[in-house]
Amino acid sequence: MKKTILLIFSIVFIGYYLTAKASQYAFNKHIEVKTYSDLYYKLETAEVSINEIIIGASEFSLTMCADKVYQEAMGSSTEGCNGQFLSAKNKCAKYLIKTSKHYYKSKEKVSLLTERFINCVS
Repeated sequence: MKKTILLIFSIVFIGYYLTAKASQYAFNKHIEVKTYSDLYYKLETAEVSINEIIIGASEFSLTMCADKVYQEAMGSSTEGCNGQFLSAKNKCAKYLIKTSKHYYKSKEKVSLLTERFINCVS
């Protein structure tokens, strides 16, 4: 009787543990990148694609364009920054896609590529 109860308890415990680990693993693999910080959050558990890098860097660039005080300090305006971003985004994205690998796991490489894209559109 003791062995049966111990066996049932073990099966339930192992099942719970494996289910929790499986759901945690599945959740971390499917992070959708919408912001710059999402890149680094996803990078903790999975590779990020060059398209996700472009999405995160674009969001960061648009955030900087929306900062009126920053734009005035740089000698520009939010309208001018947004116009520059829109005219350069496709050209910069095509260049980055053409000259880069499809996936990255290194934070240093991702930072370098986002910086390259942000510099290109600004």
